[in-house]
Amino acid sequence: MNSNWQNVFNWIHVSGALISQDNENIQIDLVPQRKDVSNELPMEINPSVVIKKQLNYDDEVGWSWHKSWNLPEIEYNINVHMHSQVYQWVPCQSQLYQATLFAQIFVVKALEKQCHFKNLGIKGESKKQIIEQEANFRCLKFTTTSYNNEQCQHKKFHLMIVLFYSPVNGEKVVLSSIISPEIYVDSRKFARFHNIPVHQPSFTELFPYDLLYSIITKRDTKNRSVKMIKIENSIAGFINYFTAPNIRNKIKHPIFLALRFSSLIKLFVDQQLFYQQTNIVTSIQIHLNNIINKVESQKRIKLLISTQSEDNILQKKAMELIQQLENGCYEIYTQQCYLPNNVVLIEDQQQLLLQYGELFQKSLQSNSKNENSTQIQTQSISQIEENVVQKVKVEQCPNTPNNNPVQTFREIIPTPKCEFQNSIKKEENSKIQDQIQYNIYQQYNINQSQLYLQSYLNQSYQNYVKLQNQNYLNQYYHPYPYTSPQYIVWKNI
Repeated sequence: MNSNWQNVFNWIHVSGALISQDNENIQIDLVPQRKDVSNELPMEINPSVVIKKQLNYDDEVGWSWHKSWNLPEIEYNINVHMHSQVYQWVPCQSQLYQATLFAQIFVVKALEKQCHFKNLGIKGESKKQIIEQEANFRCLKFTTTSYNNEQCQHKKFHLMIVLFYSPVNGEKVVLSSIISPEIYVDSRKFARFHNIPVHQPSFTELFPYDLLYSIITKRDTKNRSVKMIKIENSIAGFINYFTAPNIRNKIKHPIFLALRFSSLIKLFVDQQLFYQQTNIVTSIQIHLNNIINKVESQKRIKLLISTQSEDNILQKKAMELIQQLENGCYEIYTQQCYLPNNVVLIEDQQQLLLQYGELFQKSLQSNSKNENSTQIQTQSISQIEENVVQKVKVEQCPNTPNNNPVQTFREIIPTPKCEFQNSIKKEENSKIQDQIQYNIYQQYNINQSQLYLQSYLNQSYQNYVKLQNQNYLNQYYHPYPYTSPQYIVWKNI
């Protein structure tokens, strides 16, 4: 599907009602309530949206995306127009700035009733507080496809962003609502035509145990000087690890991340996985292997990554790296309030470390046993081959003393590189050629006399070729006609 950058993904203001996903009686009035917010100054809020990556566009389908893909990063900005001037969103004495201002993104579909939309839900952090005039939405996904909604009149979806004002008393007020163009969400069957490879083994394969406590460094080259930076257990160390050019195969296993960067990453697992009889590390590894082998589909492992930092640049870089960590083996959250209720925090990191060390040692022992069995099998095959070769040599020279084959004159003197085919193979090839010739004769109605004549000519030609080859060999082995071969061996030493 080709992207067409000439088609602009425009957002427009919308009014009406947004119906809740779980209860149809709960609705959000999308009409802005600016008068209830500020009675002092007339103002108008103009939001703008920037999508960091263009969605797919096709002349027939229109805008489209896939359910399993992360939506591109969406940057939501607001400006306030007062009279004829534009003011930045900064704190002042107005009542508007004494409470919380946040934006929430929805995936909606239009209903038959005009200006009514149904909330379909969205995966990820859909609610963001407005900080410094903007809010960024990352790692969002659709929860359903247009294929599942084909029975409806409107099978395409919209993205809707609503700006809320929450005063001290807790009543939410809608300040602005905007909606995107229609988006067709592809099903899994259609995703086969999109070639987006995902390398999953780095998220599930066992990693060397010593990497959990050994010193890891990042090689930083600036102004022709090389600086080695130690990977610390901090948000800066997390960024340095995943941006280190000297670390090629970066480990993304959930246990590695939870132990190596324990100051900002917490490991949660499903209750059903936590209370299994096996230890938690074995249960986690079995679950990851089942996800890769498509035995299980539900992700039971969650990582909570805290990116709180006074440095906004570090926080932004960490969020970009977290978006790249999105995978099909476990889920990543940046706020604990969005975690499911049926998960348990793995608090005992020392026990987690010991259990992983035991599992890694068992894996090494299992691999060494497999290598030894493979080596033994290879040696046995080699011995069988040697016995077969020896048997063939003995059968070819049965009259030699002690059944030891003598070294022939052709083995002493290097001969031209020619291979002698097996007699059985020669006989089979001869029969096949005779059958082919017979079929040709039958196809073109060649009579019996012509057949005999052709076979006689073929036999004559083969005898001639054998005679020429024999003459060549005689000339090679006996360059001097009256000299015995045993006197000319020294010429080839």
